[in-house]
Amino acid sequence: MHFSILGPVEVRGDRGACEPASPMSRQVLSLLLVHANQVVPLGSLVEELWDDAPPKLARKTVQTYIYHIRKALREGAGGGPWVRTEPRGYRIRVGTGQLDLWRFQELCARGRAALSEGRPGPASDAFREALALWRGPAFSGTATGALLSAQQARLEDLRMAALEQRIEADMELGIHRELLSELKGLTLDHPLNEVLTSQLMRAATRSGHRQVALDAYQRLRAAMVGELGLEPSVEVRDLQRGVLEDVLQPERRTAAGSGAGSGSRAADEPVRAVIPAELPPRTADFVGLTRQVAAIVEAGRPSDAAAGALSAVRVAVVTGGVGTGKTATAVEASHQLRRHYPGGQLFATLHRPDGTPVPSRDALTSLLLSSGHPDRQLPSAVEDLARLFRSWTSERRMLVVLDDAASPEQVIPLLPSSPDCAVVVTSRWRLEGLPGAVTRVELTGMSEDEGVALLAGAAGARRIAWERPQAAELVRLYDGLPLAVRALGERLAGRTDLLVRDLLYRARDEGRRLAVLQGPQHDSLRRVGTAHQRLPTAERELLTLLCRLPRPVREHELLRAMELSGRWTGEFNRLVESLVASHSVEIADCREGLTFTVPVLSRLVLCERGRVDRRASPREVAGGSGGAGDRNPPGPVLLAGIAT
Repeated sequence: MHFSILGPVEVRGDRGACEPASPMSRQVLSLLLVHANQVVPLGSLVEELWDDAPPKLARKTVQTYIYHIRKALREGAGGGPWVRTEPRGYRIRVGTGQLDLWRFQELCARGRAALSEGRPGPASDAFREALALWRGPAFSGTATGALLSAQQARLEDLRMAALEQRIEADMELGIHRELLSELKGLTLDHPLNEVLTSQLMRAATRSGHRQVALDAYQRLRAAMVGELGLEPSVEVRDLQRGVLEDVLQPERRTAAGSGAGSGSRAADEPVRAVIPAELPPRTADFVGLTRQVAAIVEAGRPSDAAAGALSAVRVAVVTGGVGTGKTATAVEASHQLRRHYPGGQLFATLHRPDGTPVPSRDALTSLLLSSGHPDRQLPSAVEDLARLFRSWTSERRMLVVLDDAASPEQVIPLLPSSPDCAVVVTSRWRLEGLPGAVTRVELTGMSEDEGVALLAGAAGARRIAWERPQAAELVRLYDGLPLAVRALGERLAGRTDLLVRDLLYRARDEGRRLAVLQGPQHDSLRRVGTAHQRLPTAERELLTLLCRLPRPVREHELLRAMELSGRWTGEFNRLVESLVASHSVEIADCREGLTFTVPVLSRLVLCERGRVDRRASPREVAGGSGGAGDRNPPGPVLLAGIAT
């Protein structure tokens, strides 16, 4: 049995092509295949098929689609079962060599390894073979929901990366003139792609067509300024300057007969160092937080002191609660820093989509593969991987961005040791105990003016100007959190008939405030709902209890509520400190003592997900079933208890 998803979804068995006839069954099969040999939760299948409006019999309907898939695969190859039922969902069993995506990734890894070893011929061959596996856009001909659409975009990014690296290998072979026609077409198809434009500029210049290179730069600049309001990167501008001044350094052409195509390398040909450039794109409408961005840039910028004066790697830790824009802020600052780190920029996300932290070993393996290290040569122990990573970065000026870190123990193996490197880490936690020259930058909500500017960037300045007071109040209701404000802007942008005052009217009712953020295709709030699941059980239960109480909650009120719910108060200080350290709770000091408040987005999501029956016992109110919002206030027993 062979499965193909790099194009129209196709299944070929011993008896020919076989696939379920139902379009939704093919959609389920596609999601199973992209996560082959992994459990796909039932909830993910429901979300993919029906988004946030599943039918009453969604579970039974999914079971029917699974039955159709099993039947088709059994008829195609016999035996089975290919699809297994697991406690939380379903898993399709795929063997080595049976999925075209795996073959594509294997060939790309081979191509990257050849490039890093200075063998452009085999690298080009490997990338060409990998790209030949594509028969169109991934999952083409199959309906795609939110999850498959995201995977489709991810796979397209991988295809483009392979194409760019194949062209890079061809350029190292010196076949610049032969690439001109292909690169001209690609830059027209992808007018905002700086890598392809840079490659066209270099190939054209090497071929004696400087005007073609300058025209390519002007097209890129016009597209970026017109669509994104951004200038091309420093690297591309430097390349244009080199073309204008005719100082572009010549590239070595692999001599005929040097064996490049067969895997050998000319004795005098230098080994090409891989220069990763993995920073995600900037947020086009990024506004505000200028002081915080400047602090990150200052912490990460190389020191002007004499060489050797700085003996520790620079580490900027960006902390804040859910929705404060940690990732977008870190990415913006990192783009401003990238010109200082010509050795490359690495980016790693340290939590999986299901909320589980990525082991340090997996993160290190990913970073080293991005750096050009062959997979087959990597050690298995995390200590050995960390030593290899530190050795490799010790000779380079690298910027490493670690997003959504879970703990210091997860981060420490991923840190370079060289003072010529810098690290930007985002986390909900303060990450105490990190080595290096650590600077902490804490994010909170945007100011009123910044929030209104973000709304205007998404929905239109004139439109927001007409309702400036209403927009300002809307921003205040959501504490200026960028995640919420951006969601509001996207709702307004998607509905030209929708007024700011319409959203404000609904948002003033706290019971409806969360629903205001949830557009038909907006899923950015999903991570808010799962963020509290990362907390230990005791902290999570205390957070749920806090959401049930009138806010802000005074210290003696919270202690009394814990007693009434049957909880031991001896760990009160530790639990509160843990919640504050993870930015799950905000603490303030007033004349009557300490008060505690759950940030607005976390409180709204927890209340929405954790509604309980009014008849629940105090223990159930405070426990694992969650909390309730203002439409379902805490029970009279609990309120009476904390009022005494």
